[in-house]
Amino acid sequence: PMTPKETPRRILENADNTFEKTFGQKAILTTKAHARVNLIGEHTDYTGGYVLPCLLPYKTTISVADNKSSNEFNVYSELFDEKVSFSDFIRSKDNRWTDYIKGCLSVFFDVNPQLEIAYLNILINTSIPIGRGIASSSALCVAILKMLRNYFGIRYNNNQIAILAHKVERNYVGVSGGIMDQMVSSIGIHGKALFLNCLTHKYELIDLPNNHRFELIDSNIQRDNRNSAYNDRHNQLKKAENIIDVDNLGTVTIDQLDKSLFTDNLIYKRALHVVTENQRTVCAKKFMLKNDMSRFGNLMNLSHTSYSQDFEASSPEIDLLVQRSIESGAIGSRLTGGGFGGFTVSLIEKQNYDDWYKNMRTFYPEERFFEIH
Repeated sequence: PMTPKETPRRILENADNTFEKTFGQKAILTTKAHARVNLIGEHTDYTGGYVLPCLLPYKTTISVADNKSSNEFNVYSELFDEKVSFSDFIRSKDNRWTDYIKGCLSVFFDVNPQLEIAYLNILINTSIPIGRGIASSSALCVAILKMLRNYFGIRYNNNQIAILAHKVERNYVGVSGGIMDQMVSSIGIHGKALFLNCLTHKYELIDLPNNHRFELIDSNIQRDNRNSAYNDRHNQLKKAENIIDVDNLGTVTIDQLDKSLFTDNLIYKRALHVVTENQRTVCAKKFMLKNDMSRFGNLMNLSHTSYSQDFEASSPEIDLLVQRSIESGAIGSRLTGGGFGGFTVSLIEKQNYDDWYKNMRTFYPEERFFEIH
């Protein structure tokens, strides 16, 4: 696993040298986008509800220059140590990392038919651990699309970039997620949580607390949205919307969730998670604004119980990790991201952090811990 402190610095310092070494020229522009952690609000994004993510220090950087030697896009990924050339935007049959690049190019040129295609040399650096539920793919798409915006001088704001990046993941790559990841990666600010209405795209930026800290722990369970049960859950929630006869489950209150309408208890449980999670997220925002972090932490705990029991997106190892975190002194702890692996996020009072960390280190090695800010 990538160590959180040294590796990103080393990677990014070498970016300029690597570009010259790889393509024999200097990059003409660079863009970046960051990973995110969702503090609360899981599977509420594509159901038109509320989410509360914040940015992480880990980022993807894109460097680019014109390819004057051939009618091809040349893309080098430092993470995979692989250089790939292509001239079409046809998706691979085996879910390759290049699909995200092709998807961004395809969508960008599709919505800008006035542009003549310019062939580019592209270098991708990242310090984001992939397949861990902290939006590495969205950061990649946002960074690529910001690069294309800047390169071609198109007047897109960051909100529009997020919408395009979501289109890439949903329509081209085929991940049934909502707009949360792309929005926070594109418009988020460090040190602030983004309270987002995923239906209207209205948002508020809220200061993270000074007297508490959030900490990520890697469960070491790899996940991939396309191959996990993520899309199954998405389909189950769409079934629930049909049963209740609403367009968006995120607009349904707990009083409106009539259990007698459901013949399948599994579908009811999935809907129950989203409806209660949405309510928790709205309350969590209020508590963060008041700096009432003990009640915020309690909502995180309730969120994990719902995510584990009603949504069944956790695992025994992750439930144990959450339990140990709380027993070590965390006010709140939960599985974050799309589920089925990835990170937990814990809320700890700063004065108790050293004791919490020391105790958690008896169970998990240092490289599994990631700071938020």
